[in-house]
Amino acid sequence: MKVFKRTIKPQTYISFLHIYETTWGTAGDICLIRQSVAESSTVKFVGHKIQLALPKGLERDRLVNCPIIKVAGNVGDGHPKEHPLEWEAYEGVDQEIALAALKPWGFKLIEL
Repeated sequence: MKVFKRTIKPQTYISFLHIYETTWGTAGDICLIRQSVAESSTVKFVGHKIQLALPKGLERDRLVNCPIIKVAGNVGDGHPKEHPLEWEAYEGVDQEIALAALKPWGFKLIEL
C-alpha cells in the first residue's frame, strides 16, 4: 500500500478576542475561526485575519453554533486587555499556533 502525503493549504482565519463574565470577574479567550465559516454565519466576527495551515479536527469548541478553536486564555484578574502579558495556551494547542494567533493583538504567551 502506498501512502500519499498531501500538503495542508493555508487558509484565512480570523483571530478574535472572546470576552465573557465569570463568577470571579471578566475572562477572555483568543479564538480562531475560519473566514469562510465566519462569512456564512449570521454573527459578525471582528478580529485580525491571519493565514495558517492547520490540520482538521482542531475546531473542538463552538461559539454561537460556529466551530472555533480556543487558542489561549487570559490568566489575569479583570479585563484581558488590562493584562496583555498573561496568556496561556490551552491544552492540545501547539505553541506556534498560539503565538501566531496572539501576535496581531500584541499579547504575549507566558511560559509554563
